[in-house]
Amino acid sequence: MFGKVMKQELRANSLLYGVASAIALLFAFATVMNRTRGTDVSYLVKAPLLITGCTVAIVVLVMLFLIHTALRYQKSMYGNEGYLTFSLPVSSVELVTGKYAAAALWGIIVCVLCALLCFSILYGAVAPSGTELFWAEVGKVWAMDGIRSSMVLIAVSLTLSMLETVAILYLAITLAHLPFIRKGNGIFALIFFFGISFAEGKVMELIPSLSTEYIEQTMTAILDKADLDLFFQGIRSFLLPAAISTVVMSVVYLAVTILLARKYTSIQ
Repeated sequence: MFGKVMKQELRANSLLYGVASAIALLFAFATVMNRTRGTDVSYLVKAPLLITGCTVAIVVLVMLFLIHTALRYQKSMYGNEGYLTFSLPVSSVELVTGKYAAAALWGIIVCVLCALLCFSILYGAVAPSGTELFWAEVGKVWAMDGIRSSMVLIAVSLTLSMLETVAILYLAITLAHLPFIRKGNGIFALIFFFGISFAEGKVMELIPSLSTEYIEQTMTAILDKADLDLFFQGIRSFLLPAAISTVVMSVVYLAVTILLARKYTSIQ
């Protein structure tokens, strides 16, 4: 049933994300083609508008994903579709994890689109006459192992953070629909979401390599030395434990969500 739940969620969201992805790809393609087919003068006419469009598309994609994911979970679990959901021969584990797996897949797609739009912004900001220099610099940067691994780690960390946000949303919505909360479920969901996020931030500061003081000291020392390799080494020193803690906390949030759903909702 896990596969069927995931398939149903993917089908229910395919039209919305399909249209959003098409628009994002259109902006990215137009931004790249604007500079590859034009001169420096013609390029300058459209480039600011297209780059702004790519930037707005990134913000819209992320907000659309988070808001729609929350609304979809609330509607399918506790809204109009709840009666159908609870009539299925599916366990709470399969139900929650199936929905989360579908949301995670869409989240990864959104992250890939955002990365493509970011590249389009960087590439679109280069005048056509500077194409060879741009690719030469990209090759030099990518050839540096420390910088390459740091960039990959940053991308992975951002993706994991988005998926953790989904886990927090699921837990917050589940808490907001406990039996003793009769009204204002949406407001309580927001309160729980920001409360959990704030509490996690405080807990993470107890980890030495993730504390605010450690990060500030590390970045200050790096900036004083103005060493690029040292800068990315410092980035890796706290991104790696942050990524690990993000995965751990996501699993904890999902486990608590499943336990609460099993105990307090009408799931077979």
